[in-house]
Amino acid sequence: MTSQVVKLEVSACIPVECEFWSEDDGWKGLSSTLSLTVRGSSFEDVKKNMATELQAHIEEILRAHPKKSARRIA
Repeated sequence: MTSQVVKLEVSACIPVECEFWSEDDGWKGLSSTLSLTVRGSSFEDVKKNMATELQAHIEEILRAHPKKSARRIA
């Protein structure tokens, strides 16, 4: 029996603690762990913006260090 390789993208949720607060002109969010700050017009907007920025930041880190991020689990 021959095995076949299937390639597909898998998304993993990584919880990152963030702080959100309202300001006069909208909302602001901060991830002090990754030094990210975002703005939004509402709480939902700033939370969505934070998720987008976290995703992009983590992908950038993984692209910059491909050897360290590749792990094989048996």
